[in-house]
Amino acid sequence: MTQPNSYQLVQASHAEMAQRWRHHHSAWGSGMPLELYLRREETLNDGELCRNHMRMWLLKNDSEEILASCETYAARIWYGEAEGDLNGLKLETVASVLVEPRLRMQGYAGELLRELAERLRYEEVAAAALYSDVGPGLYRRAGYFLHPARESIRTVAGEPWPDAADEITLAEVADLLKEEPRHVHARLAMTSVPAILEVPTAERVAWFNVRSHYRAWARGQQTPVVVGARGPDGGYMLWTADAPDAVLHALLWRPRSPEDAAILAQAAMAQAIDQELQRVVWWDGDRDTGLDPYRAPELQPPGTLPRTRESSLPMLTWLDPARPMPLVWGGIERLGWC
Repeated sequence: MTQPNSYQLVQASHAEMAQRWRHHHSAWGSGMPLELYLRREETLNDGELCRNHMRMWLLKNDSEEILASCETYAARIWYGEAEGDLNGLKLETVASVLVEPRLRMQGYAGELLRELAERLRYEEVAAAALYSDVGPGLYRRAGYFLHPARESIRTVAGEPWPDAADEITLAEVADLLKEEPRHVHARLAMTSVPAILEVPTAERVAWFNVRSHYRAWARGQQTPVVVGARGPDGGYMLWTADAPDAVLHALLWRPRSPEDAAILAQAAMAQAIDQELQRVVWWDGDRDTGLDPYRAPELQPPGTLPRTRESSLPMLTWLDPARPMPLVWGGIERLGWC
């Protein structure tokens, strides 16, 4: 009689992580030499976000063979519902789900996600989120739900840095984000349905900044010093150029007036030109809920073209049996991705 397969989910040792990074390069390291990619992963692993909040998980069989792997990044979400108290809950962002080509089509990715969900439930994690580049099929079968995915795009034109905008460097980000928890609480307090929002952190911005530096080196460019801009009315945006394509991504979009929106968009254009990039992309949240004031039509970056996103599709699985699954998942921005 054939014995059923048995699997174990374990955390990777540093040596196992380094081995998997080589496979990551084959899958996602386009445009970056292997040695530079491995150096980047070591640098990220030594950073505050990875040291404190990242784990790599391995699915192994009885022979200790690695069948699949992924990473998770711990964060905090705030959960609110009508006439209820706001609660800070655990979130894990899932990234880098990998099965080597020789092992694919055998169900290992699905088994990895099932084992991971059980582990996270045991740890009282309320939700797991991910951003899929392979479509929703695999993740839907594992219990994930697709969030509306849109983006706004603006082609780079020859615009100078606006005099009304101030540059933001990484050293300023922590102070800049101090008000974010208060704004998140205020937004959740107004919801009439179960909803969650993640509070942005300086650790994640620093993580993206490292990736932007290595991407610039891979392109033969100088590393960017400026990570965002502040408008005349106190609004701001943060950005990154961490992707293999020549795109500046908005990490956070926080204009306080239409004038802020226009000036911040112009600053992003100027930054893209400085980094020899072709487009600026804003990841749109669900504007129809009314929960996110930064998605109001008058605060959108002018001159952009909206489109449905075909990659990095945001998905969520709810693991908390004590609370209703949120109907609104706010803050779907580049910052949430790892």
